[in-house]
Amino acid sequence: MMNTKYAVGKCRTMCPKDEMEMRQKEKLLHLFEMVPGTEKKNPLADPQRVVKMYNRSAAGKFMTNENYLRPPEVLLKTVNYLLEKVIQDERYSWLMKYDFIADRLRAIRQDMIIQNISRAYAITLLEPMVRFHAYAAYKLCEEDINRFDPHLNKKTLQECLNNLLILYDHTSEEYDEGFRKHINSSRPFFEALNIALNLGNEETLFRMICLQKKWSSPFVKIVTLMAVNYMRNNYVKVCRYILDLTPLLASVAILNLPIIRRRALQIMSVAYTSKNQTFPSKDLKELLIYESENDLQKDCKYYGLDMNEKCICFNKNSFKNSMDEIPPTKVSFLEDIFEKIDESSMLMFGEDPTVDLVKKMTKIDIY
Repeated sequence: MMNTKYAVGKCRTMCPKDEMEMRQKEKLLHLFEMVPGTEKKNPLADPQRVVKMYNRSAAGKFMTNENYLRPPEVLLKTVNYLLEKVIQDERYSWLMKYDFIADRLRAIRQDMIIQNISRAYAITLLEPMVRFHAYAAYKLCEEDINRFDPHLNKKTLQECLNNLLILYDHTSEEYDEGFRKHINSSRPFFEALNIALNLGNEETLFRMICLQKKWSSPFVKIVTLMAVNYMRNNYVKVCRYILDLTPLLASVAILNLPIIRRRALQIMSVAYTSKNQTFPSKDLKELLIYESENDLQKDCKYYGLDMNEKCICFNKNSFKNSMDEIPPTKVSFLEDIFEKIDESSMLMFGEDPTVDLVKKMTKIDIY
């Protein structure tokens, strides 16, 4: 059997010196990489802040040059810098930080692949990347599509998550006890995230059903029940389970609320069709976890349903089946929670295992 020889990175900085000098000369430095005070006239590169940018494989001959590749420990240092230092820079918008970090993380994954780094390092690097893109999906869900592409972000998130799950599936006893403990504590979150991200996907649910019991944490069980009820069209229970999740898992699940609500209203339009009877808007607001009856009224109007101040009149003939679901929006109860959480720590190391559930951290109670 022929052994494939992979390049071994020798670059000890976050960005190769030649690239840093070239980008300074060509004025290709990002604002995050410039020496403060030089941004407007002649931007200078800050060696402590410049990070290797992503280049397509067809862009040149330097891809496998070991002097341009960063070894695993430098890649980890770079991820730490991006998600601990850059993410906390309050001078710029979260969208600007996302664009910069997403590109640099992509370059890190490129260096990982070219060197075929160890599984342990790959897992350690991919976990915060997955959390970053998962959080960004919620954090930027209200941005204009010309500024933030949710589909591209989700594609990147799913690719990173798939690679991570494959690495988990092939883990062996070669790891020391400390790293095995790390996987035991971290893997359940990512298994649960995979379901929350892919509600309605039979293959994802089948994977979860076949998963070893030792990975089946309370949150894995909750999202599994959520997925099962989603496929059964029991959307009220799906909403209940969302509030039983930790904030980061809930933020991903909440992105499914527009389609959950659309389908629920569509089903109720058939089940509760009546000229005389109505459904209390207050009850429906709680069942589908709307933040206000005004939000519910907007959705009902969008889908062609009549609603007065307190009641909804369902009619299967008036529901606009041709209308797409409304784009997702952020919710105030999660925003309040995220304001109290250390964003950098959550992305790098995951949520605090002692954190309360969303339902316990808010006054929402739909039971």
